[in-house]
Amino acid sequence: MKSSENKKKSFKMRLKHKALRKRNIFSILGFVLTIALIIYIFMMDILPFKLSLILSGMILIINLIGILLINVHKKIVLKIIGGLILFFSIVSSVIGIFYLNTTNKFINQSFVSKDLYTKNTYYVVAKKSKNLTEADISGVIATYKETANLSKALEKLNAKHTVKEQQYEDLGAMFISLNNDFNNFMFIEKASYEIVFSIDPTLSKDDYQILYELDVFTKKKASKSTNSNKFNIFIGGTDFAGLMDFNMIISVNMDTHKVLLTSIPRDYYIEVPGKDGRKDKLSFMNAYGPNVNKEALEKLFNITIDYSVTINTTSLITVVDYLGGIEFCSDYEFTTTHALVKDTYVDVGKKLHIIKGCQHLDGIETLTVARERNAFAKRDRVRQENCQKILLAIFKEMISTNTILHYNETLNTLGSLYETDIPKIVITNFAKDILNNGNKWQFSTQSVDGVDDHDKVHLSNMIDWVMYPINETVNKASDQIKEILK
Repeated sequence: MKSSENKKKSFKMRLKHKALRKRNIFSILGFVLTIALIIYIFMMDILPFKLSLILSGMILIINLIGILLINVHKKIVLKIIGGLILFFSIVSSVIGIFYLNTTNKFINQSFVSKDLYTKNTYYVVAKKSKNLTEADISGVIATYKETANLSKALEKLNAKHTVKEQQYEDLGAMFISLNNDFNNFMFIEKASYEIVFSIDPTLSKDDYQILYELDVFTKKKASKSTNSNKFNIFIGGTDFAGLMDFNMIISVNMDTHKVLLTSIPRDYYIEVPGKDGRKDKLSFMNAYGPNVNKEALEKLFNITIDYSVTINTTSLITVVDYLGGIEFCSDYEFTTTHALVKDTYVDVGKKLHIIKGCQHLDGIETLTVARERNAFAKRDRVRQENCQKILLAIFKEMISTNTILHYNETLNTLGSLYETDIPKIVITNFAKDILNNGNKWQFSTQSVDGVDDHDKVHLSNMIDWVMYPINETVNKASDQIKEILK
């Protein structure tokens, strides 16, 4: 009998020890994951310190309560409650660590002091009727004097083909030289190539052939990094040809919790930095170098722009389609003059009709609305307003439930939309202040105005739409920016 009782006791002890080991492993796992979550919270450095401390303390206390209940109390009900607390603590920690780690990686990759480069694509072009091939490229080649990084691009071309440039001061004259057989080839930057066909209706891409293309990467000037709580950010949106269709300055004062958004029309006709006072429309200036738009606006408003964000507007389609579309609310009913096409200025195809009020847009429809200005009497003024609405609609979709469930993919998709030289510390400090003083922040907008007309563009004799600035609106906008940053 005693032997049988001893066996039963021994069996019960083994079960008890086995259950205890399971509880210990469960408890240790919960504690380790909780500590890891707390470390990630402080590593992110986005929450205000007091809030991080309170949140971490609450997470730790809840976890310890679960551990105590599952290990100390004999009552089965309390053990079950402790087990449930510990289970949800472990699950919450795993989810929290995933989201914080993903966010931290995204911020480290997207907002860090690093060298940024701009890419310029160059074409060797010939008349299609001549039936020339890449193997024929040699001898004299026509070039445009104002081409960005022309000498560097020619050096790269000469590494494969032996050519000697004949430089032209006017884009139109260079095309004439090709059409009249004065030259068999011309070497032209992609933006300039697209500009010519968008301005001159007598020219057709069908008459020309791109025989060869190459890319040149140029390091952008470092930003004027500042530890100040007051700074200006240039937001530029480039299209498929590299032209800057969207230009905005965001002025931030973290001391007064004020943000001012200043929109500048793409057709604004102002001085091009480094071109002896000559003027061009703002959207064409990116063809002369990666910092020219920003420098031109610094001079226009007599301010310093500390950081820049460049948005790739062709990636807009990918982002909007990934989000399942956006809700766009229009103040006007209109039909776009642009067709539902991308990567071209040739607007052949279906046009988009927009009703006054709200409607759902997919990616290509969003891009088409973002491009549109000719359908409005106020032209680019309305276009700037629509672009602001589109950006706000995108961010509204990005904080939706579906987006959160696909968080990692969402951040990767968003990362393809832009590049920036804003340091991580500026972003984290801004985020902390928003969380700490969210109700104190005030956002306002303004835009400059002008008179629509026609003038010479792209530093050549080609004529296109321009907008002559109204100085009163420029001066007022400049004063407002300086007032915000006082």
